[in-house]
Amino acid sequence: MEDSVLAEVNVRPLKIARYHGAFEGASKSINKKRDLKSRKLEDDEYLRQYIQFHYQFQKSEGFAVDWDQFDYSFYIKSLDNPPRGFSSTKTGAQIVREVTLLAIGIQNEAKGTKLVLVEHIQANFQFACGLLCWLSFWAMDMNSSSTPESKIYQAKLWRRGKEHELHLFRLKPTDEEIASVEVEPPSPMLCQDSDKEAVVFARAGPEDDPGLPFVFHRTGVDPGVPFGWS
Repeated sequence: MEDSVLAEVNVRPLKIARYHGAFEGASKSINKKRDLKSRKLEDDEYLRQYIQFHYQFQKSEGFAVDWDQFDYSFYIKSLDNPPRGFSSTKTGAQIVREVTLLAIGIQNEAKGTKLVLVEHIQANFQFACGLLCWLSFWAMDMNSSSTPESKIYQAKLWRRGKEHELHLFRLKPTDEEIASVEVEPPSPMLCQDSDKEAVVFARAGPEDDPGLPFVFHRTGVDPGVPFGWS
């Protein structure tokens, strides 16, 4: 495996897209540590932001979230700007580089490609008995031609210690392919240790806020009851 992992090449693409496909805009504070608020289901603003997060994450299949527009912490987080205390030995950038090169190395060994990392775009993660990462990056296949071009790739990788699984490795889908992805409303949010639905979601109608793809409805559950994780 180590022989198949190639170092980065010092060839920057003409155009770098930090975010792509699911929305417009770019991060202005990717290196600025922010203290995000904890989720509060009784807070309408939390639910509005959760809806936008859910739509972006599902539309891009995990690879493009405009983290700057959110004030709350969700179950998926930015690996480019991880929460405080995420690691005491490595920076987020070091971890991103490690998992990206690992994904490229696995792909090269499995497919006979000679991909090299050119430029990082975005990395998201979730704790799942290890670290589950969604990685977007520019890379160049040195086997493709005498004048290889940089292209955007996406990889979904799980790692725990020396264990790892590459769940997905692909070229970034076209804008048309991304537009065709159908996003379902979020699952209901439940009360902790109960099957009672605290908040339910549905598709927005013509009379609803045009800025939100979904709407939420409270079910009458006492907001003082603790809510489960979602």
